[in-house]
Amino acid sequence: MKILIIEDEPLLRQGLIKRVKQFGLPISSIIEAGDGRQGLSKVLEEKPDIVITDIRMPEMNGLELIREVRKGKENIAFIIVSGYEEFEYAKKAVQYGVVDYLLKPVDHEELRSSLCGIAERMEHQRRQTALFDELQLLQQQNDKNARERLLTRMIQQGGLRAELEQDPKLSALQAACMEFTAIVFEIDIPPLPFRSFLAGDEELLRFAISNIIRQMMSPFSHEGALFQHSIYDKEFVYVFGDSHAQRWPDAERELNNIMDGINRYLRLDMVIGTGLPVKGIEDIHHSYQQAKQALRNRIIHGRNKVYCFVPAVAEGEPSSSIISGEDERFLDRKLKDCNADAIHRWLEWRIRRIVDEAGAQFRQLESFCVELHLFYRKYLLTQTSVPEWVIGDIHDLRTSLGEADNWLEVERRLASTTSNIIDHLNQLRKAKHYDVLDEVKSYIDANLHEALSLQTIADCFYIHPNYLSRRFKERFESSFISYLTGERVRKAEQLLKETEMKIQEIATIVGYPDAAYFSSVFRKATGKSPVQYRSQFPDQLTGTLDE
Repeated sequence: MKILIIEDEPLLRQGLIKRVKQFGLPISSIIEAGDGRQGLSKVLEEKPDIVITDIRMPEMNGLELIREVRKGKENIAFIIVSGYEEFEYAKKAVQYGVVDYLLKPVDHEELRSSLCGIAERMEHQRRQTALFDELQLLQQQNDKNARERLLTRMIQQGGLRAELEQDPKLSALQAACMEFTAIVFEIDIPPLPFRSFLAGDEELLRFAISNIIRQMMSPFSHEGALFQHSIYDKEFVYVFGDSHAQRWPDAERELNNIMDGINRYLRLDMVIGTGLPVKGIEDIHHSYQQAKQALRNRIIHGRNKVYCFVPAVAEGEPSSSIISGEDERFLDRKLKDCNADAIHRWLEWRIRRIVDEAGAQFRQLESFCVELHLFYRKYLLTQTSVPEWVIGDIHDLRTSLGEADNWLEVERRLASTTSNIIDHLNQLRKAKHYDVLDEVKSYIDANLHEALSLQTIADCFYIHPNYLSRRFKERFESSFISYLTGERVRKAEQLLKETEMKIQEIATIVGYPDAAYFSSVFRKATGKSPVQYRSQFPDQLTGTLDE
């Protein structure tokens, strides 16, 4: 601890220095100054922890000194020494954050107490800082999640040059290589226990996967960084660096070997996608997005394959992936006729033409689906103001396509959407002023005993679940789940009050096969268990009541 004493009277200054030395505090040095200007210079040079200063001094008074020091945000504890006539100065100094002020002549015990208090607070702060630094170091050493989050941000957003330079491995990779490529391993990780992996061994399984990839890459002396995506836990990403300005010549063969190794040792299915090389590691997100696009070719060609990104221009998109004017006229006629079967047959024919073509890319199938969605939306706008009720929006479509296991599932989903459109059109023609939300509400009220969900209701009324959820809340000022739970509880209250039915029977009638779960829901809604609620109406019931 370093202390600076500023006093323009030499005898008083030496007296303060002598006293401070007697207190037995952990002091490394005591510095002195004879006026405020000299004191400010010492503060800037020596960086003391504590400053004991007089108020009135030549050149610069104590108040001006404190104000100047505070401009520099110095974390220094100030003790001021003043006479009775300088009390107003002392009060002003307190506004600048002085720790204590002492009256002349300085009392020995007051000075000791003030310095000891400051020393204790400084020691406490030092321990807190040391503990924080230790915890931070421990986290940096043991928690790889921080690095995975950084790398995930890098491949998702790009940039982050300053952050990447703090990672020694990435800095070395960037310095040694001319081009960088993202390789994405999408692995079907089953729920545990699985084979020799027990429940709770998720981290061990991920380590085994990473270890196989690293070991099988090392014989080829490939520089790179492997990490697990911090959001998509099925994804392992390898940022590959090449020291030569040319593509990795045997990439597909070597990646197939890795896939075979993981399948052989761990019995896991996977698919691999690679992007194109980029010049700087800060642009790796472009290569990553290409690798993700390449991965989606599994929907056409299946899993356990390596897919390399092919640019659309080089590929030459075939005209069969675009809906023509003749196709639109055909669809328009069949929608007017409400002929779902004819459209289903047409869908099957068109999709098979896409997937059976040599070198077919998922991009072509996606383009067809988007074109069809836009046509359906345009047609529905002539019939209803909110086509998204029936078919959702483009985001819903792309999400649905990405979640499909194969192209047959895509075909089934498009056929289902088509059937929903036809059924919706039939309903519109039956009743021009028909409000489907009123029908939904009536259906819920009449079928509380059924296993109702947003999806099942949406399927019944040919409405997209996202839009049913949103419009239901807008119309009834309650979410679908809240409304359904509320109606079930109200029905249960009525039965508890007016009948002698058993709790299990009532639970089943209102849609809860599990009586214990029903009781939990009922208590949460009413604050009472079903038995407690029923006991409020003893005069209305006879007989034995049980749970």
